[in-house]
Amino acid sequence: MDELPDPGPMLADYLDHSPVAIGLFDPQERLRYSNAGFRDAYAIAPGEHPTWEALMRRWHRDRCGLRIDTDDIDAWLARVRRTHRQVPQRTFESDLADGRWMWVSETLRPDGWLVLATTDVTALKANEASMRHARDMAVLASLTDPLTDLHNRRSILKRLDDLLAVANGMRYPLTLVLLDLDRFKLINDRHGHETGDAVLRHFSQVMRRQIRPLDTVGRIGGEEFLLLMPNALADGAEAVLARLSSAIAGTAPLPYTFSAGIAQTLPGESAQDTMRRADAAMYAAKDAGRDRSLIAPNAA
Repeated sequence: MDELPDPGPMLADYLDHSPVAIGLFDPQERLRYSNAGFRDAYAIAPGEHPTWEALMRRWHRDRCGLRIDTDDIDAWLARVRRTHRQVPQRTFESDLADGRWMWVSETLRPDGWLVLATTDVTALKANEASMRHARDMAVLASLTDPLTDLHNRRSILKRLDDLLAVANGMRYPLTLVLLDLDRFKLINDRHGHETGDAVLRHFSQVMRRQIRPLDTVGRIGGEEFLLLMPNALADGAEAVLARLSSAIAGTAPLPYTFSAGIAQTLPGESAQDTMRRADAAMYAAKDAGRDRSLIAPNAA
């Protein structure tokens, strides 16, 4: 029978060129073996046998190998040692200083030797981040009016239901404002739809600057908008609309105005009923000559 070749050199060569980065620490925490992938990932020279703590301090000092974000390396080491070598097996994700992501499998043998096997998962993480970003953008697009970047009708009405539920539970006021640009069809007919779109964008931008951070505004129709003002009374909304009107007059690409109906929600009133009162007030403002805001009476 032919004598079988010694597999030792082949195994050593395989381990050294394995896509899995492998490091072996002895019971005294000194690195005894590292393959090429491990040395490349963690900035270790061939034949070097540093201790675990010496590696940590080097990585922190030279900003190489494992990414360590701390101003106090001693406190960081004390914190990490609470979990280091405490369990026979654990896996975790770690970031490298060069931007790579590594998936680490750590095995502590009963005799105190520690084996680290790390795999580069940068591509997987990047793909995951890309998919998450695409999902978030798709969700945002489904809730946003593409022309004005405001909430679209579906989104603002959902926000109304949510705010109304909170307002009823917390017993604070919620005020709705329906706004409609005056004679907007005439702007489109005389100046074209591109100019009309510019007016809508301008109105949206100016309104965002005039309202509070907790207020929400959305476009619910062609030139119709809904403004939700939690913890605000109707007369407070009226003051905001007065400032909005002045801001528009000073910055508009061409003269335009709006009419608005204001309705403060009543105890037990549905969102639809409050919307109806605001809509009636808005049309009353139109009938009264436009370019004004009216507060709806507290009854249908």
